Amino acid sequence: MFQATDEQMLASVRDRIRQLHEYAPDSIGDRMGYQLISCTGGGREYFFQCRTFDWMRNAPGTLHGGMCATVVDQAMGFVAYCIKPGEGIAPTVQMQVEYHRPLIPGKEVLVRVQVVSAGKTLMHLSSQAYQADQPDAICLSATGLYFYKPMKMEP
Repeated sequence: MFQATDEQMLASVRDRIRQLHEYAPDSIGDRMGYQLISCTGGGREYFFQCRTFDWMRNAPGTLHGGMCATVVDQAMGFVAYCIKPGEGIAPTVQMQVEYHRPLIPGKEVLVRVQVVSAGKTLMHLSSQAYQADQPDAICLSATGLYFYKPMKMEP
């Protein structure tokens, strides 16, 4: 897999968040203001915090299902880009989301991401999202498969 310390992975993921702002300013992922809170377990577990907004709601007033999927996909994507050495892309090739409780627009969200496995080109990740004010109640869980391809990134 990868041989990096928690501190190295913390720095790498934080740099990737900064790069998102540089490469895709005002994109959905950038606007959600992801912050990496911690990295533990030898770079296998990550905790993020992000914002949601009222414009992300559906008719019943909860966070739209597609926006919920974006919350976990973006967090897992930050990790996928960082667990492989060197520059490259790591798009989502498969994702499954399970909705347990609604997320409420306008509230902070906590996202936990775990690295399940990382091979030469495929990375399998899992995640759970919680309202920050209710960190014991899972709102959604997801698994994602990401494909790594080395290539030069241009802003």
